[in-house]
Amino acid sequence: MITLEQDGGIARVTLRRPEARNAIPIARWADLAACVSRAGESARVILLGGEGPAFSAGADLHEMAALVQDVAGRAALRAAMREGIGAILASRVPVVAAIDGGCFGAGVALALACDIRVAGPRARFGLPPARFGLSYPQEDIARLVARVGQGQASRLLLTAETIDAAEAARIGLIDVLADDQGEGVARAIAGNVPESVALLRRKIGGIEADEADAAFDACFDSAAFAATAAGIRERRG
Repeated sequence: MITLEQDGGIARVTLRRPEARNAIPIARWADLAACVSRAGESARVILLGGEGPAFSAGADLHEMAALVQDVAGRAALRAAMREGIGAILASRVPVVAAIDGGCFGAGVALALACDIRVAGPRARFGLPPARFGLSYPQEDIARLVARVGQGQASRLLLTAETIDAAEAARIGLIDVLADDQGEGVARAIAGNVPESVALLRRKIGGIEADEADAAFDACFDSAAFAATAAGIRERRG
């Protein structure tokens, strides 16, 4: 249900279970992790999307219903989701979430793990665990709070209401409103120098000041900047 396709510097990882709104069964989170890891070996950017009218409904509710009796399965579900989401967080290259349709529950956690979230006009977002008598993994709540603040995180989790793409953009849950399935952002990233993109991602994530200064200075020794500098000198000459 998860496919990987390469298009130049862009790797497309697609959730393909439209009949279930791309809900991810426990056994398929590992496949997602494997696809993301494999994509990062050669691509410059990963575009994560869903087939059909949904990005992802998150975890499979039919499997979750069985966890009433299956106590051991609860830990298995948590570990599986953590593996898939963790692979996105650990990706060697930027990951862009292309969201045009429903994005609910663990689907929101997937999007939050990406570097950039692009939403189309049909996108809808919701965190329904309170409606089902469930909770949400602590690390995913922490990323949600970091994105939208404690008040908006409380609103989304405690009310379980659904919001549209415009509201998601207003509160900072998504970064770009566009109807191009994330193509514009992905192609812009793929067109830049991979080493610079990698360093900037690390700095966005937070590194020590001394390491950041040394990395900044070292960029001037790169082949990419040498070519840029030669072009500047040539134009001036």
